[in-house]
Order: sequence, then C-alpha cells, then structure tokens
Amino acid sequence: MFLYDYLMSVGIHKDRMLSDIDYEGNTIIHLAASLGSPPSTAPGVVLQMMWDVLWFKRVKYDSFPHLWQLQNSSGKTAFQVFDENHETLRKDAEKTTKELANCVLIVSVLIATINFAAVFTVPGGFEQISGNPIYLKNKHWEFYCLMIYLAGGLLSSLITMGTLLGIIFLRFDAEDFYAALPWKYVFTTIAMLYSAGFTILACCQAYIIETVVVNTFIFLIVLLCAYVLMAIVFMDTSYLIFDYMYYVIRHSLSYRGQEI
Repeated sequence: MFLYDYLMSVGIHKDRMLSDIDYEGNTIIHLAASLGSPPSTAPGVVLQMMWDVLWFKRVKYDSFPHLWQLQNSSGKTAFQVFDENHETLRKDAEKTTKELANCVLIVSVLIATINFAAVFTVPGGFEQISGNPIYLKNKHWEFYCLMIYLAGGLLSSLITMGTLLGIIFLRFDAEDFYAALPWKYVFTTIAMLYSAGFTILACCQAYIIETVVVNTFIFLIVLLCAYVLMAIVFMDTSYLIFDYMYYVIRHSLSYRGQEI
C-alpha cells in the first residue's frame, strides 16, 4: 500500500499504470481484485476482508471510470473477479462475525438483566407503608446517582443488543464489509464499554449507600484500576478497527462525489 501511495504521489507514468491492460484483458482493477490488500494488513479473516474491499475500492476510484465494467478475456469484470476470489474469505468472515456477535449478545443480555433487576431490588429495600425506597429520604442524592447509573447501564446494554442484532442480520455482501459492518462494530464496542462502566459505577454507588466502604481512598484506587483495565481491553480489541475506519473516512472524503 505504501508503494502504491508513493507511485500515486510521484505521478510518473501514473496514468499509464492506471489505464494499462495486459494481454489477458486485465486492468489494474482486475489485479487489485485478484491480489487483495497488501500482506502487511491486520490478521484475521474479518479485518482481512474489510481491508481487501477497501483496497479494491481505492484502486477502482483511482482508475478511469470506463475501466470499471471492462471485461477481461474470460468475460469477467473486476467486480466478478473480486467476488469469486473472496467467496471463501467472505464466508469465513461471516461465520466468525456471527459467532462473536452471539457471544457478545449473551454478555450484553446478562448486563441488561443485572441492571433491570437492580432497579427493583434497591439497597435498603422499600418502606412497607408508602412503598418508597428507604434510602430515598436520607440519602436522596446518592440514591439518585444510583438510579442514573442503572438506567445508563440498561440503556447502553439495549443499544449493544440492537447493534448486535443488526450485525447478525446483515447480508454480509462484500459491500457490507466496507462500512456497514465496521460502523456497527464500533457502535457495539462503545456501547458495551459504557454498559460495563455504568454497571461498575452502580455497584460502587450501592456500596456507598450501604456504607460498606470503610476506606474511601482504597475504594477509589480499586475503581480507577478497574477503569484503566477496561480502557486497556477496549484499546486492545478496537485499535485495529479504528485504524481501518480512519482509512475509510480518509478515502471516502478523497473520493467524495464519485458514484458508489
């Protein structure tokens, strides 16, 4: 990819490189469809499929429009060559994505269940006569914060489940791997992070209301360590997809106005 960027930036024989046709009638778009993205891209079938689609689209939009539907000597366009060469990779990526989405969906349902149940089993219980929470009068602000955290955790979990269902019911065409699936993955990861964070805050707030915490300093240190660990896990699992999204946005702006 860096060599391609260099050749495009230098400009020497660029038009010839983009318009040349070999003896089998293959254009540079056919070549991109056959070879896929450079081997330096991130591992994993899902990311590999994403990068291959991005690479194919980039070469396509760099070339001349009259070459997009040009057939080679076998009577195949570059799009047909891409679909044939990536059929196995696409199916593997679809299987991997659905398996991962189902696992994360179970976790998000568990988090939503915990937050939903905690709303009706608040710390201290309820008064028998009025039915109001016992701590609502004495610790109004602390109790209000607890409800906010529980609502945030529940809402984030519902958003996570919604985006995961959107991923599961995707058609998983090659076009879906370009932007639809990555964006859903990003939204799912962020929503999952928020749901876990709100759940941890709700748990800590419940300890504060019940006056279980004796040493506030140690409690804050433990809470900070938990959030640092969550941030590390988030960056480790999402860095590659954010790197991909950076290139998608950059090239989408570069080729803005061209027909997709």
